[in-house]
Amino acid sequence: MSNMKRILNNILERAPLSETVKVKIHNAWAEYKMRHEEKQDEKGSFSINANKDFLKGYTEYVLKSYGKRRTGFQQYKHHKNLKSQIHLAAYYLTQYHPNIQNDEWWGKGTTEWNNVNQAIPQFIGHYQPRKPGELGYYDLRLKENMERQIELAKNYGISEFCFYYYWFDGQRLLERPLNMFLRNKDLKIEFSYCWANENWTKRFSGTDAGALMKITQSVESYVQFIDSILCDMLDSRYHRINGRPVLSIYRPSSIPNPLKVLRIWRDKAKEKIGTDLYLIAILEANNQHDWLSEGFDALSEFQPRSIEYKCKNITKEVHPLRKDFSGKVYDYEDLVLSKRYDINFNKKCYPAVMPMWDNTARRNHRGTIFHGSTPDLYKLWLENTIERVNHNLKLDEKRIFINAWNEWGEGAYMEPDYDFGYAYLQATYEALVNKRV
Repeated sequence: MSNMKRILNNILERAPLSETVKVKIHNAWAEYKMRHEEKQDEKGSFSINANKDFLKGYTEYVLKSYGKRRTGFQQYKHHKNLKSQIHLAAYYLTQYHPNIQNDEWWGKGTTEWNNVNQAIPQFIGHYQPRKPGELGYYDLRLKENMERQIELAKNYGISEFCFYYYWFDGQRLLERPLNMFLRNKDLKIEFSYCWANENWTKRFSGTDAGALMKITQSVESYVQFIDSILCDMLDSRYHRINGRPVLSIYRPSSIPNPLKVLRIWRDKAKEKIGTDLYLIAILEANNQHDWLSEGFDALSEFQPRSIEYKCKNITKEVHPLRKDFSGKVYDYEDLVLSKRYDINFNKKCYPAVMPMWDNTARRNHRGTIFHGSTPDLYKLWLENTIERVNHNLKLDEKRIFINAWNEWGEGAYMEPDYDFGYAYLQATYEALVNKRV
């Protein structure tokens, strides 16, 4: 089924259709799949693998995991300021605080931690649940938590937080931690925005299915968005490339009339903040569209979106607990050792890495898992990516994106956890040191 989906996606991307039409087709399929999943959930029944040997092995794995650290666990290490030409920008999620919308949709006090807490292993060896380390189940209403996040990031060589910016036709979401950061100039780390320009839905699909908050796909709406952020770009901490504030767009294919919209954005920026913008189009899955010709300054990868269809699928090898498991399991080790990520070499495209990925906390038995990640494998990926950046003369900055600083619900985070400690942060630091020019 995975191969068939890959083939159909390739056919769609090569079809002589506009990006708008392609997006509508993708959304229609996502909506159909979501409705099917909801019907299955309504039945409220599932079956498990009843093989006695398997159940014994699964039980032993869960019980033996209690209180144990993972191979490669690292304690905190203080480092002197690292001088590196490589600029690491980590995506940052502001979900970790109660807010009115989540209270209404999911229940009082709900945050991303509710998803993280309910995750279970889907098969023997599956790294779940993910448990935070030093920072605990933090609340981003508290300045002290962000202070320590910044200390950790800078100590291990991460230069920038790329904050997800949630804006829906004039209404912002998850804005409280970001507003706190903007008010407190002593929180000293460079930052930029990534506009998550997709609908907010029950299943994180980004489509109209189960939409809780929508973005109107009109020129007027997109022009209104840029007005909401320009003043933030005057902050001295806001990261610039060639003197221009950096703005990443999560789904460039959703922009109506990109040439017109981006021209308006640039004109408004020159008028209100006295400079042009540096606009980055994040590559979408199997999307071959030339976004540079649409007015973007550069592209960027987003993992695992950029490489998923190129990875070794090992779903049939892991023997899931549930018979109705419909997720996908990929081999992280094969991804790194085979360099399946090396796909945009010599393009004006900022590469991206991910320490781990596993969104079963959000998607349960329908999640996508990159199984077998270790700090050493991640370090090797980052080291190879640093070499790519050092040799790519088309880039305006030696910049690498990390997905992510704190996407706990997607199993993509750099923050210390109970099992590995500070190992992924230490691997980041060592990669920068090893490849220092």
